[in-house]
Amino acid sequence: MGFPENPRWKYTDDTPIPARADLDVRWDVNSNVPTNKWPAQMWIYQLAPRKLPPKVISNLMQMCSFTEKDKVQQDSNGVIFKSPDSLRTLTISFSSGNIRYNMPEPHSVLKPNFFKGVPKTMEMPKLTKNFLHRIDIKLSEIQKNTNGVPNFCFSDRGYIYLTNHTFITNTWARNVVFRRSVDGTEVIGNAGYCELEFGEHNQISQIDFSWPGLEPYKSAPTLRPQVIIELIRQGKARQGATFDNVGDIDWKNVKSVTVKQAWPCYFAGDSDFLYPFLALWTTVDTGHGGVEVGIDCPIIDETKP
Repeated sequence: MGFPENPRWKYTDDTPIPARADLDVRWDVNSNVPTNKWPAQMWIYQLAPRKLPPKVISNLMQMCSFTEKDKVQQDSNGVIFKSPDSLRTLTISFSSGNIRYNMPEPHSVLKPNFFKGVPKTMEMPKLTKNFLHRIDIKLSEIQKNTNGVPNFCFSDRGYIYLTNHTFITNTWARNVVFRRSVDGTEVIGNAGYCELEFGEHNQISQIDFSWPGLEPYKSAPTLRPQVIIELIRQGKARQGATFDNVGDIDWKNVKSVTVKQAWPCYFAGDSDFLYPFLALWTTVDTGHGGVEVGIDCPIIDETKP
């Protein structure tokens, strides 16, 4: 089976799990491991330019308060706008599919409720969906939560100060982060990420958007659990996320690995491809107790069509 030594679905500095033919790897059939929901095949996609139509560029200019007079650069790769005071910049890259809008953060003000018209959290889903509509991104392209609803993660931006023994928060913006979904699968890395901020009077104060075009490159069948177990034993997997208190794992002395959850993902990192992989959440018996560990491994066999 075709599995490169430096897989395109992980960064090269991640921790490889060493090969161990005797490693006890178990697939917990009683946990949330819905292998019947995996696609039978998954695509490898090549990243491609994404040229925005004039209407979308016009919408971005309006949302970020720019006019044609503010345009400082335009070519086949994109367009850049800058405010007369050079404090605000909108950069649209066709070649990478990126949109960046930045403006200075406001100075801290020691007065409660100083910033006016900052949207409430309950208003953020509507503002986010309106932004997506105006840049021609469909809700079907957004990663969903377990309830099938777009997985928008909201947070506050503000300054906290102490006065009269009371903490006061001046919220100057609200933030939303979401990720891309391709073929119903979450995208990890730089091919599908967006962070937005809405400040006073619901005006956009920041855009960090990465959404390149995708061209189908090759499809291959997905692997079954028993094959994945063997790949872990063969050293074809890499250690993923863990809790902060886990520390380093001595994989040469690990007693067992029990797979509790598994879900397909896509990754775009140091290459020009969007590449599928399988994310596992496991319990690892280190010999000194069980710890929760993420493991990433192949999900397709590239040698088969």
